Amino acid sequence: MASKLKQPTFETDRLRLRPFRANDAKALHALYGDAENLRYWGTDPSPDLDSTRKALRWHISFHPFQYALWAIEEKKSRKLIGMINYHRRDRRERRVDVGWLILPAQQGKGYMIRADNKPSIALAKRLGFRLEGGPIRDRWLKDGTWHSVMLYGLIAGEER
Repeated sequence: MASKLKQPTFETDRLRLRPFRANDAKALHALYGDAENLRYWGTDPSPDLDSTRKALRWHISFHPFQYALWAIEEKKSRKLIGMINYHRRDRRERRVDVGWLILPAQQGKGYMIRADNKPSIALAKRLGFRLEGGPIRDRWLKDGTWHSVMLYGLIAGEER
């Protein structure tokens, strides 16, 4: 069951992070169906639009104490260009895995990055994230191969 809390929208001069909508399926499939887009993700590309629609149902639900996903939209064109998410992994440690969004309400933030994903590692370091652990062996199964990841973390107040 989805939370009764309303999912917030965030805006910059150029972008809007908004809740997903049912009519995002086709644009989302362009992102999820592209193997190059997902080369560092822990999942295989979506094989067809119906599979993406199934994933979209999960994207639309809002469970802020477990996970949340936002569509990244160019404000001017209103074109969906990506997504951002966070997943709370361990309530005792208050650990969360965060995509590219830093949520001030969280005590600590962290995310996993494949060791070969140099652009994401560089961005994490520029934002103040520190290498906390890894490799975490065989974390993501992708294209029939297990991939290890590095864990980067950020404590609230250390943001740049």
